[in-house]
Amino acid sequence: MGASSPSPTVTVHGDEVTCTDFSGFSPEGDRPGRLADECQAALSAISLALADHGLTLNHTRHVAAMIREGQTFSQCQAALNEALGAAKPALTLRIVQRFPLPEQRIALSLTATPHE
Repeated sequence: MGASSPSPTVTVHGDEVTCTDFSGFSPEGDRPGRLADECQAALSAISLALADHGLTLNHTRHVAAMIREGQTFSQCQAALNEALGAAKPALTLRIVQRFPLPEQRIALSLTATPHE
């Protein structure tokens, strides 16, 4: 592995924070062996990005998971449920043909807003 992964983006519109294209790759470009761990690593990176804006994963309103094979999503679903279950966000699952890195298996994007 060792290749650098594409940079995720964080966009702020008012009190809404959107985190886009977070993979589970380490800063060094390494991918976890298991898809569930890759998903958890992406969620951890998103959590850190949200914290910079005073938000947590519990503020998530929508999550989009991009994955190559739909049947493998169940391996990531437990991590999503554990991390986002209290927020009860809408979920969009997108099957994609390829990612920027050949080894990449998942990309997560989400939108979070403060509770009213």
